[in-house]
Amino acid sequence: QLVSGFMEGKSVLRYLRYDSEEEAIKALKENKVDAVWIFPEDLDRQLRELAERKRMRPVVRVVEREDDVALTFTREVLCSRIYPAFVYEAYVSYVKKQMGEDAFTEEEFREIYDEILWKGNLFQAESIDGSLAEENYFMAPMRGLLAIWMVLAGFAALMYHKMDERNGLYDAIPKTKRLSRSFGLQAVVLINCGIIYLIACKILGVFTGEGRELLTLVLFQVCIAAFCNLIGLLAGKVERIGVLIPFMVLLMVALCPIFIDLRQVGAVRAILPPYFYLKAIYATEYLGKMALFGLLGIMLCLALNLIYGKRMK
Repeated sequence: QLVSGFMEGKSVLRYLRYDSEEEAIKALKENKVDAVWIFPEDLDRQLRELAERKRMRPVVRVVEREDDVALTFTREVLCSRIYPAFVYEAYVSYVKKQMGEDAFTEEEFREIYDEILWKGNLFQAESIDGSLAEENYFMAPMRGLLAIWMVLAGFAALMYHKMDERNGLYDAIPKTKRLSRSFGLQAVVLINCGIIYLIACKILGVFTGEGRELLTLVLFQVCIAAFCNLIGLLAGKVERIGVLIPFMVLLMVALCPIFIDLRQVGAVRAILPPYFYLKAIYATEYLGKMALFGLLGIMLCLALNLIYGKRMK
């Protein structure tokens, strides 16, 4: 069946079939062919043993006159043709281990497998709370990267506020009352970025549902505003904030569950807004933690603002 697929299918490669290994090798030595693929007579059995991890050796012998880019490509073609057969054997082996050797007949195995392939997914991602996760799980890291972009937008709004304050735009306003202007500027920036964020999630295929997305996004924006203003109060100057931003980005990429979830650094990652947001989008129990994070952040900002304001009098 495999050989017939090569011979009958349309391809930029030209295939020839030889009756014996010796004849094929002779054609290779005489420069009639560029490579020889030697299939064992019991290929199906060897693939089955490979799927069951009883045999971890190559199943096809490849002989080539030279190793160049074109022949490397042909090996990829060979692997792509053999792989579906291996996947089927791995599927059958797994089901038999879980349900017993006599769970299904060969016809039933093939029928169920073909139905799974027709639907398009061999497995489906599910959230912690039992709801179905985003279907496009390969694009899932994009949500985390977009979340970091939102935090950067919050820092940008903070730096604009600091620059306006340096240029004297708030001289008529007492220092203790300027914090509300910073939150207001961030609200404008984050709302606009939030609209772009939701559209991007929809296009990328990582959108979950309108209600959950809006609720978590609003809480996330509150957390961002509190976090950025707290950093602004502690850093003070625009230049210091600019130095801290790359460091914050590296921390968020490394510690937030974007690509991997490092559970050993829970205390550190808990101070980063994207961490709770990326958890809350799939687990509702993190919504309360997000709200608490935002509330504590705002309270700390108010306390520091009051302390700094009294010192400057």
